[in-house]
Amino acid sequence: MDMRKNHLFIYVFMAFASASGLYAQKTPQLRADNIDEVVRAMTLEEKARLLVGGGNDDFAGSTSMVGQQRKIVAGAAGVTFGIPRLGIPPTVLADDPAGVRIDPTREGVDRMFYATGFPVGTCLACTWNAELVENVGRAIW
Repeated sequence: MDMRKNHLFIYVFMAFASASGLYAQKTPQLRADNIDEVVRAMTLEEKARLLVGGGNDDFAGSTSMVGQQRKIVAGAAGVTFGIPRLGIPPTVLADDPAGVRIDPTREGVDRMFYATGFPVGTCLACTWNAELVENVGRAIW
């Protein structure tokens, strides 16, 4: 087989193998040691969805990007979209730098849930109380 026929055979075989799934690459699953590989495997839409977030359920169940998350942690600021095909779970977001915001009550549960929220840095700075700011920093850490 001359070189041109050999290249043509390889090209046709790879096209067939790719189309039939014989040559398909395995989709990576997120682990601590393969983040770069997973990012390369993400589509542009998946990357954008991670940056924008979503899945919030304020405004009568809409998926707006602002507001509350009730399904995972009631009262949380929101949640990112998970990407199950790559093993990326949704992440619950908080209202930093003001602290964590959650609802103190949950449907079907008779106990209270607590979180600590501190004044934002500009408000703390307005006190001119370095010891207070240091204590807040220790409490957060």
